[in-house]
Amino acid sequence: MSDPILVLEGLEKRYGALQALRGLTLTLPPGPTGLLGPNGAGKSTLIKLLLGQLEPSGGKARIAGFDPSIRAERLALRKRVGYMPESDCLIPRMNGIEIVTALGRMTGMNVRDAITRAHEVLDYVGLDEARYRGLDEYSTGMKQRLKLAQALVHDPDFLLLDEPTNGLDPKGRK
Repeated sequence: MSDPILVLEGLEKRYGALQALRGLTLTLPPGPTGLLGPNGAGKSTLIKLLLGQLEPSGGKARIAGFDPSIRAERLALRKRVGYMPESDCLIPRMNGIEIVTALGRMTGMNVRDAITRAHEVLDYVGLDEARYRGLDEYSTGMKQRLKLAQALVHDPDFLLLDEPTNGLDPKGRK
């Protein structure tokens, strides 16, 4: 049996009087896992805690053996995780190949590998014909596919996808 990919011990997050997460304790083995719940259940908050984008109000989290509350471990973690945020994170005045390449470079890839891999993942997500189109010309569904491509570009060990099917047509969701 391999080590757990995720360990949560009494994890909590408060926003003032609002308690978004309360005493979350969980151990997950590697493998595909979905997190389902209604709006406001704390799914996005949990992802942001796992990436170190938020600090917990209490408890601990470890993902792939890393503690996201420690800066050096958080930086190492980000090289191993692909993250697709729920909200738009795309840079205006860029095209698809530019943004995916740039985000690959941010994970430590050299220029040549980042460009090659950007072409591969854009093909994979069905944006091969739109790779040189400006992002302002992308539909909502195309932007979702582009966010998936940027999460995959550095061939991460695992993915954190926040609302990945929002704005996709039925074929894209499948």
